[in-house]
Amino acid sequence: MGRIIPLKRFDDMPVMAPHILEESDNQLNSDIVRLNLNENPLPPSPNAIAAMHDAVNIANRYPDHSCSALAQIISARIGISTDRLVFGNGSGEMLFAAAAIAVDRNEQAVLPGPTFAPVGKNIRLAGGEVVTVPVLENGSNNVDAMLDAVNEHTALFYLCTPNSPTGGMLEAEQIKLAADRVPSDCLLMVDEAYHEFAAWEGGPDVLSLLSARGGPWAVIRTFSKAYGLSGARIGYAITGNRNLAVGFSKVRIGFNVNRIALAGACAAMRDQSYLEMVLGTVSCERQRLSIALQNYGLRVYPSAANFLLARTNSPSDAIATKLAERHILVQALPWPDNNGSLRITIGTAAENDIFLNALTEIL
Repeated sequence: MGRIIPLKRFDDMPVMAPHILEESDNQLNSDIVRLNLNENPLPPSPNAIAAMHDAVNIANRYPDHSCSALAQIISARIGISTDRLVFGNGSGEMLFAAAAIAVDRNEQAVLPGPTFAPVGKNIRLAGGEVVTVPVLENGSNNVDAMLDAVNEHTALFYLCTPNSPTGGMLEAEQIKLAADRVPSDCLLMVDEAYHEFAAWEGGPDVLSLLSARGGPWAVIRTFSKAYGLSGARIGYAITGNRNLAVGFSKVRIGFNVNRIALAGACAAMRDQSYLEMVLGTVSCERQRLSIALQNYGLRVYPSAANFLLARTNSPSDAIATKLAERHILVQALPWPDNNGSLRITIGTAAENDIFLNALTEIL
């Protein structure tokens, strides 16, 4: 019998349906309130927009594959040399690279559950096995239980703080515990896609807590969330040493970060006042939305990100469907019980009001 392509092991892997973000004219549908993708409700910094506009004029030239200008800005900000930084087409590419370089066939990765779904898919693509450990009651990673799940086959230990989709943030003691106890031949990966939001809320300095670790570690960050560059696609890995960065780099595709994204990221990172405005706005709206949802009888998990997770008293997928009929998109999740929960991105004040008014009618 001939070989079957795609290979059989891909049969039960999820695929992102093409219609999810369908834009026939490359324009947003102004009739739809998008609260389902954890996007920044505000546009990028005006400085970033101007920089990207200028970069379009030289889009006929390949970009700087080393991303040197951006690497220098980040290095100065975090105090880590540029040769320990690796850039990707969004942080998702860095998460894929981590699994590719750390997990061999039949090895294991310990993950919290629920967490960012593509991470588990990446492990399986590498031929590994996912070991899922339930999150704590507050939605943060249960580091103690995750450490108990580690064995001689564990190749990757994944933390997400704040955790997606629950929003729970790890305390410094838990990160230090992982840094100390994850085996030295296992990659400790910390996904900080929502780093800027967590820092605004007083979250721990993950990089300083990992600095004394002897084994390999990597922190993954992105410009998609707080910097509002989801559509530009740019993220990066901060690695524990240069050799690990070289490993990440070997998985990179040539010129994987485009010139327009690089220009926008550099300008966005320099515009601290705009970032602080975004963080303050999202924080205030998140608190307002959380109080309103609790007044409606929903149980809202504590969040240090740009979204909330709320447990519903009736099937969440039915609520999400009724909201979609009103052109309001939220994400229904089949967790933690049969009713599930709703993950709601923090929108603008006007978007949040539209959502709350519709939810009042539905509930």
